[in-house]
Amino acid sequence: MARSPSIAGGGGGSSAAAALPDWELVDVTDGSWTSSDPDGNGRVSSVAVSGNETTVTWNGFTGTSSDAIDGSTFGGLRYYKALTYPDGTAVDLADDGWTIEAWVDTPVVLGSARTQFALGISSVPTSTSTITANFAGLWFSPDHASNYVYIGQIRTNASPLTALNADNRFGYYRSAFAFGKGAQSFAWALRSDGTHTGFNNRSLTNYTGTVYLQLSMGAPDTRVISAGSSNAFSVFYRVIKTPIGPAGNAP
Repeated sequence: MARSPSIAGGGGGSSAAAALPDWELVDVTDGSWTSSDPDGNGRVSSVAVSGNETTVTWNGFTGTSSDAIDGSTFGGLRYYKALTYPDGTAVDLADDGWTIEAWVDTPVVLGSARTQFALGISSVPTSTSTITANFAGLWFSPDHASNYVYIGQIRTNASPLTALNADNRFGYYRSAFAFGKGAQSFAWALRSDGTHTGFNNRSLTNYTGTVYLQLSMGAPDTRVISAGSSNAFSVFYRVIKTPIGPAGNAP
């Protein structure tokens, strides 16, 4: 799996801080992901990854409420796998503490579709109920062709908290956990010149069982998607062990 260079820790004192783990490219074509299309509508024509960039090409259709990622039900295409630390160990909700971060780059491309994507964590990735799926993550609609670029945060069936700007390009996401208790689902939209319109966040709901990493692909209700239209983006994530307190044993 492709990774970006690690960021070495620095700092004063007698020792340097530990290096952060590498960012990992989300490549759903690398054989480690499982796909699920509960509605069986085949909205997506193809998904291809070249270098760091994912290109999603769509079939022609008119979106329904079940195609929308931000509704109470979502029956569209999603890819998922168990969330692990960089060493391959599964993330456990009983772990002292861990943080997931995500980053997306949505370059300007011709023929982009007004669709929806989200990368985050879930409890039941195959469920059509957004409450049961318990999804929380980075939400983006990278339609640069129509200046309809939303980037922000999504959690279960709550309305996404997003920033809309024609110059939006990058998005950063973070959620932190301590002993299974989640804090905020946080996102930050950044424009190509580095400016921004502020942060968006919601409190996380409770998680149980296995934690999954999930990438969802959908479209708004009633939105007409032309056959052959596409979207391009590069999306990364990393999981950091973040034990709480100086001894890593609190609360």
